[in-house]
Amino acid sequence: MLFGVVIAIGSFTNSYDKLTETRVSCGYQQMSRGDRCQEIDGSTVRERSYAEQRSANQNEGLISLVVGFVALVGSLIYSIIAIGQRVEARRGT
Repeated sequence: MLFGVVIAIGSFTNSYDKLTETRVSCGYQQMSRGDRCQEIDGSTVRERSYAEQRSANQNEGLISLVVGFVALVGSLIYSIIAIGQRVEARRGT
C-alpha cells in the first residue's frame, strides 16, 4: 500500500509541475519562443515547435496524473481488501 501512495504522490507532484509550468523545456534545456526541439528516437528525428513542445509537456503531465490516480485508487482498494481479510480472519478464530 505504501508503495502505491509514494508512486501517487510522485506522479501528482510531477503532473502538477508539468501542467502549471510557465517555462517550456526540451529535455533538460529551457526553450524560448521560436526555438525548435529535436527528439531523436533511433533513426527517427522529430522536431517540435515551442507550442508543440509545450503541448507535449502538458500531455505528459496528464498521463502522470492518471498514473498517480490509478496507483492511489489501487492502493486504497488493496488496503480495504486486506483490512477485510484481517477482520474475517479474527472472526474465524
